[in-house]
Amino acid sequence: MEFFAGIGLVRYAFEKEGWSVKFANDIDPAKHKIYELNFSGDDFICDDIHRLQPSCLPAVTLATSSFPCTDVSLAGARKGLKGEQSGAVLPFLSLMKRMGERRPPLVLLENVLGLLSSHDGGDFRFIIQQLNSIGYDCDAVVVNAVHFIPQSRPRLFIFGVRRDIPSPYPASALISIVPKDEARPAALLEAIRKNSDLKWRFHCELQQLPAPTSDLTAFLEQGLDDSVWWDEARTSRFIQQLSPLHSNVVGALQNKSRYSYGTAYRRMRPHGIRMETRFDGVAGCLRTPRGGSSRQVVVRCGRGSVKVRFMTPREYARLQGVDEGYDVGDSAGAALFGFGDAVCVPAVRWVARNYANPFVAVVKS
Repeated sequence: MEFFAGIGLVRYAFEKEGWSVKFANDIDPAKHKIYELNFSGDDFICDDIHRLQPSCLPAVTLATSSFPCTDVSLAGARKGLKGEQSGAVLPFLSLMKRMGERRPPLVLLENVLGLLSSHDGGDFRFIIQQLNSIGYDCDAVVVNAVHFIPQSRPRLFIFGVRRDIPSPYPASALISIVPKDEARPAALLEAIRKNSDLKWRFHCELQQLPAPTSDLTAFLEQGLDDSVWWDEARTSRFIQQLSPLHSNVVGALQNKSRYSYGTAYRRMRPHGIRMETRFDGVAGCLRTPRGGSSRQVVVRCGRGSVKVRFMTPREYARLQGVDEGYDVGDSAGAALFGFGDAVCVPAVRWVARNYANPFVAVVKS
C-alpha cells in the first residue's frame, strides 16, 4: 500500500525491485492524473486520508508513507506534526493500528531531515513511539539522492518490522547499539541515541552507497528552442541579483571557451533577493514551484555569454530517476509540483533492497 502516493515514484521504485501495489492514496487530483497516465488507476483512491477506513485497506506485506514535509522542513514554519500537512502522518499511524492483526508486517516512512529536529526531536520520537506501540521495531537511515543522481536530496527513511516477524539476517548483522554507517550521519545517530529506550532493530550490513555523482549536464535537455531561454532583460536582472561571490564565478565561466552548466535558486537574504548558483555538477534539491520562487533555474556560461532558463519537467523527471518513458503529462506546473514533492527512485530502490526485500521470504513463511 502506497500512502501519500503523489505521482507514484515510490511505486515506480518498488516495482523495479519486484513488488506490486494493491492500494494507493493521495488527496491531490493533479498528481492523481499523472499517476493514472503511468499506472493503473484502479488501485488509487483520491481522497483525504482522514476519510479512509481500515475496512477498505487490503492485507499486504508493506505500507509506505511519504507524508508531507511542509511543517517539519527547516524552510517552513516548523509546526511539526501539529501542522495540518505533516500532521497527516497521524491518520496513517491510526490506520495501521486499527487494521489490528491485518496490519502489514513492514512499514516504511519517508520525510526530510528536518523531522529529526522538529520540536527538539519530539516529533521523531513520537513517530517511533507510535510504531512501537502497535508492534513495530524500527531502524532509520538517511539516503541522499546524490549517490545515484546529480541532485542533492537527503531524505530520512524509517523502517518498521512487526515484532512477531523473525529476522532474515544472521545474528551478527543485528545489534542493539546503533552502528555507525554512511547512511546514518551524525544527526541521525544523535537522535537515535537520545531515544535508546525505544524499541529498535538495527541492521548493520547495509549495502554500500555508491560514490556521489556530479554529471548534471548529462541530465539536461539539449537543443531546446531559443524561446525557453530568458530574454536579455530578464537575464540581466538575474545577473544583478547575484552576490559578488556568485557574480565572480559566473563572470569567470562566461569567459571560458566551452560551456559550463549550473543551477540556481532565488533566495531571500538580509540584503534582499539573491540568486545563488552552483556549478559543481549537482542540482540543488528539487522543490515544488510556488510563485516561481522555488523553481530551479539552469544557467549556461561560456563563449562570452550567460543564458538562463527554468528547468523543464523532463529534467525534473530525470533528476528523480525515472526513465524517458514516464509520461509527465501536458501541464508543466502539475509535473513540476509532482516531481518536486516526490522521492528519488534509485534512493528508494536502495532502501527496498536493504530493508524490505530481505524480509519477504520470512514474511511468507
